[in-house]
Parts: sequence; structure tokens; C-alpha cells
Amino acid sequence: MQVNVQKFLEDAGVKEPFYPGKRIILPCAQTGEFKSHCVVLDWRIPEKIRLEIKPGLTGKDLEPKKLKKYPVSLQMPTYVEIEVINDNEEAEEGEEEKGKSKSGKSGSGGKKPAANKMVAAFGDVVDGKIPALGKIVEMVVMGSEIAAEAFGDVLKKLTKQISHAKISTTELLAQAGKMITKVMPPSFMAPKGDETVKYKYDQEKNADIGFKMTLG
Repeated sequence: MQVNVQKFLEDAGVKEPFYPGKRIILPCAQTGEFKSHCVVLDWRIPEKIRLEIKPGLTGKDLEPKKLKKYPVSLQMPTYVEIEVINDNEEAEEGEEEKGKSKSGKSGSGGKKPAANKMVAAFGDVVDGKIPALGKIVEMVVMGSEIAAEAFGDVLKKLTKQISHAKISTTELLAQAGKMITKVMPPSFMAPKGDETVKYKYDQEKNADIGFKMTLG
């Protein structure tokens, strides 16, 4: 699914400048202990933007003993990976190809070495040519991998929540409905056994577990 990065930032109410090489932390302070959280916007890799919901207000990974004090909805990973589509770079390459076709040969006589991507990204910022278009390649809510068909609905809900500085991952998961492809455990929990095994409920064997009928 394609997304307009600039429009998303505007709709989410992000006022701070955001560009390649930058990491922004949007605090969502809440009343009550171990309920505050934050939204981390990470564009330190020019080709990728990562939006992540983290417990606490610092944006740092918490130690397991502290993480467990937060609601399960915040313990589980929730993030969106956006691949940046660099329209400016493609346009510049097109202009170079036109120049080569006119002269009949390239200036170097060979393939131009790839420039440092981070330097090129900052060059675009200076020139005011920040790529606005991106493509969502992965979305995970409360450890559940969301199918591409639900990206739009979940992102719309998430954008509104960010603008109100309060994220409810349970609402995001409900927005996805049945569009879930895989469930992942929290980072501090190691999988045990075969997590894909399907268990059958036997009413005759399990119906009376935990209590027995008694005559009063």
C-alpha cells in the first residue's frame, strides 16, 4: 500500500521537521503508573521509515523486569515499516540519461559510482526535495502481523490516535479484524514448542474441569 508521508505527518499533527537521518519521539503521557507510552518515528535509514509504539516516554527499549509492569497491549511489538520511494533520485537519473543520449556518450565512460545514500538524502533536504511517497511493507499490531488488505484502515486509525497523543493498540487490532497472518510473542518471551499446533476442544473431557456439581 502506498502512503503520502507528508500528508500522514500533517494528519497526525507532527509539527517537528522530519527528514532522512532524523528520529523523533512523540510522548503520549497518560494518567496512572505504567500507562504512558510514545510514538517513535525513525528515518535514520534513508530508504526506510519505521513507526513504532513503545512503552514509556523515552523511546528506549525497556528491561524485561520493567516492561512486564506495563499492560500487555504495550508489551507486544507494534510498528509500521515504510519503504521510501525516492522520486527525486529517479528524476535525476532520467535527466542524466537524457544528457548521455544527447552527447552520444557518458562523461566517465562507465557506470557512475553510487554516492553515499545518507549524504544524498541530506542533499535533498537542503534542496527541499524530500520524497513524499512511501510504501507500507510491514505492519504489526500487538505482535500480530497485519495483512496488506487492512493496512489502510489500521493506518487511518493510528494516524487519528497519534494526533490525540493516545495510542490504543487493542483498537488498532480490532480495526484489522480477521486480517492477521501471523502472531509473534513479545521480545522477552522465547517460543515454546510448536506454536502452530491446533488444539481440539473435547466437551466430554473438559466440560467439568475446575468444578463439580454438588447438591445444596
